[in-house]
Amino acid sequence: MTALTGPLLTLLLGHLDRRMAARTSAEGLSAEIAKESIRAELAARAQARAVLIAEQGHFLSAARLGRLLFVVPLGVWWAAVIADSIFAFSFDIAALPSPLDDWAGGILLSLFLVDGVQGSLRAARARRRDGG
Repeated sequence: MTALTGPLLTLLLGHLDRRMAARTSAEGLSAEIAKESIRAELAARAQARAVLIAEQGHFLSAARLGRLLFVVPLGVWWAAVIADSIFAFSFDIAALPSPLDDWAGGILLSLFLVDGVQGSLRAARARRRDGG
């Protein structure tokens, strides 16, 4: 009986070793893929930041034109809604269709909340830098 269990145990242990090596290799490959994905994301963000920095100071930058293309029509629409609400004009102002209604809220939030916070942070840093 012992003569049979020796080779059988050797085969079983060999199989378990190969299985563990394959699992370790697969986990290592998954970790490497995750690292490469993170590196690619960081590189993309660095490129986007470089574009934003390069466009600063240019009136007709892509970011500024993009904002104007969305903000100006929404501003006109909101002004019309407000004027009609206050003065009871006979305007027949349509509601924004979905998903534009959600986008309008996001744009408004971005303009007044995010940009406002960024401006406040810049002003605080400038005061700190100037010793004020």
